[in-house]
Amino acid sequence: MSSYVDSPVIFMMSHHYLVFPLAVLLFAAFCCSRLSKKKSTSDIKAAISDDVKSSRSSSTACKPTQWYRNLFFQLQNVEDHPNVLELARRELLVMFSRGISLALEQPKGSILNLEHYDAKRVWDFINNEHEEVLTEWKGYLKRREEGQGPELFATAEAAKAWLVQHAPVKFVDGAWLGHTHKVTTPFALRTVTKDAWQVLSEELGDGDLAKHHVSLYRQLLQDVGCPLPDGHTVDFIKSSHWDGVDNHGAWKAAVGQLLISLFPNEFLPEILGFNMHYELVTLDTMRANHELKALGINPYYFLIHIAIDNADSGHTAMATHTVTRYLDTVRATEGEEALKQAWKRVQVGYTLSQTLGSQEQDGSNSGVTETRSTIPDIPLNSLSARVIDIFKAKASVSHQFHCQCRAKIGGQTVAEWLAPSMWMHPHQEQHLKLLTALSRAKPWVYPGESNKSLLVRELQWKGRMFGAFTHDEVVTLAAWIDSLGSESDSWLYWNFTSRTPQASKDVIGELRDPARHYPVVIPHDAVEMDKRFQGPEADDSDLEMGQQSLARPTSARLPDVVALWFAHIGLLENCINTPSRTASPLYASILRLLRAQAGFASETHIVAGMDEMKRPFCPSLVGIGQELIARAGWTTAASAEPGCLHDVLLLAASQGQREESAKLARDMLRWGARPSANLGLLLGLALAFLELKEVVAGAPGLLSGESQCVLRAIVARERQSLEECTRELRDVEGAQYKQLIRGYKFGQVALGNCLQ
Repeated sequence: MSSYVDSPVIFMMSHHYLVFPLAVLLFAAFCCSRLSKKKSTSDIKAAISDDVKSSRSSSTACKPTQWYRNLFFQLQNVEDHPNVLELARRELLVMFSRGISLALEQPKGSILNLEHYDAKRVWDFINNEHEEVLTEWKGYLKRREEGQGPELFATAEAAKAWLVQHAPVKFVDGAWLGHTHKVTTPFALRTVTKDAWQVLSEELGDGDLAKHHVSLYRQLLQDVGCPLPDGHTVDFIKSSHWDGVDNHGAWKAAVGQLLISLFPNEFLPEILGFNMHYELVTLDTMRANHELKALGINPYYFLIHIAIDNADSGHTAMATHTVTRYLDTVRATEGEEALKQAWKRVQVGYTLSQTLGSQEQDGSNSGVTETRSTIPDIPLNSLSARVIDIFKAKASVSHQFHCQCRAKIGGQTVAEWLAPSMWMHPHQEQHLKLLTALSRAKPWVYPGESNKSLLVRELQWKGRMFGAFTHDEVVTLAAWIDSLGSESDSWLYWNFTSRTPQASKDVIGELRDPARHYPVVIPHDAVEMDKRFQGPEADDSDLEMGQQSLARPTSARLPDVVALWFAHIGLLENCINTPSRTASPLYASILRLLRAQAGFASETHIVAGMDEMKRPFCPSLVGIGQELIARAGWTTAASAEPGCLHDVLLLAASQGQREESAKLARDMLRWGARPSANLGLLLGLALAFLELKEVVAGAPGLLSGESQCVLRAIVARERQSLEECTRELRDVEGAQYKQLIRGYKFGQVALGNCLQ
């Protein structure tokens, strides 16, 4: 801040240049609750290592646009950039904390006012939000009728610039749900994640490229003469179209959507809360539709969002239904305490969407409100408490020296921070607000970089405040500044949700088992196809779908069937994680295959909306696999049914599964974690597994008659989609087509060996 130069100071009038640095120190001192004992330098350093894990990252408000562009690319290509996951989780936690902070500062109409979960109150809240938008829309129309001009763009050129400015967000439409509903999802939550995934499916056009939202926006840009490269490519972030484009907020909002999707096993409630807010119809969507039409520009992209996001049967209703179903499930399975925490976490996701939405509209000024926020986001640990104690000792002897200082920090003058009335009783929130304001007072404090912070330099030899602090006090202050990184910036999230903090380095370091974890970090040398099954170069005639050759599995081989059944479900599900990549005929076919596997009804020309959620019987391949286990009689009243993929694989192993099928199951899960590199191989394997499903559907006793019929229908839809994929690869992607042939032949041989 620079406002200190405007004010005279009573204290040491001949040294007026000391006002701001001393003020920063002294106002922070006010928040101390008690003096600490004197400690040696070695004691302080030891305590620091126990209290804080140092992080050198700056807060989100300080990052340049190019930083977000680079992250935007890496997050859409995680299999080639696995090291980004640790940074991604840290950044997401910081964004969560910022969203909470802003919501706490602007409580009017906030979802945080719903302190306790009640399904009816949630629906009422969402309906009120919807009505407020309609009221704003009515006001907008009235203003236009009274002769006021457009509010988003007045000319066609301005409209084109606006459309380009928002492209980063529009090119990840649906991305916040891109990693949900995987085979690793706990079975008890699959009805919830299926509902969320349906919203994603409709964002991606349900496998119809003409209805794909990213494809629609790309076509709109092309129609207005502003074409852009595919959003998941490096060309997109380096495009010359961004020269002079002020859209920092749009890049940050797009990155936020990509970040929240990455860790569905850890942050599912936050994802669902984000979805509930993001699917609300917005005033800007309605204004854009209205003003583009007036300029002769096709507004259909915005028009369909007004329709498909409706609060009766569309995405607003679907997202709200998903949240209430999830929370009701938590209450029924985990109890009231777990429900309280889950509701807080849903609120966190909702506030993040609100924050990112406002930043998208504000462009490069999106960080202003964020930076001025003084809701505490500094943890009250022993290190920060010692800093407070030091400042209190200084302030207690100089609180009247700054009554004429007009400088403001965190929205208050130094005199207000140091007012004697504030010292009469402990004010812990005020203490933390002071530390928060101090942590953002550049150049005096650079979070994570005490050697760069002017405050520390001024306290050292040749500094203007040398001698005001002792050696141990300076060491403590420097250590506190060094602790101010992205991990500490996330403190408000952990405090608000009452979760136990987990360092991102530790969490990401454990993501090694594709049967338990999502995402999973797979070393590049662990994903290559077994060379025993890589034959010579193949030509088009090599793909010959042979007659059914697998024998019906015996009871002894049923454990092998079950393990392979569940593992093969993960072959293609990661292909659609990135909306921009799915805007092609090949991926549209894969999406239709995944819809069949997940138990969705066959596609029609109209979206299903809430009708799909009301279907009474819609088994998926996972559900059919669970039926295989139940009818095998492997579980008893004393042994719980498997609750996740990992449990299934352990159960199969306990029932006599052979090592060959266990290895194939593990390999398929690893290969599926790298869908871009292994696309042809995965499609070939999926083709080979059609035969296994046909055998299971025809084997007596393995499934009920109804499930057999359902499975045959699923296989028919899968086959149609895979045949379309095969033709697409053969025509446009020769190398991947050859890999498809090899994957198919590999699968045939491997299945035969595993089940003979």
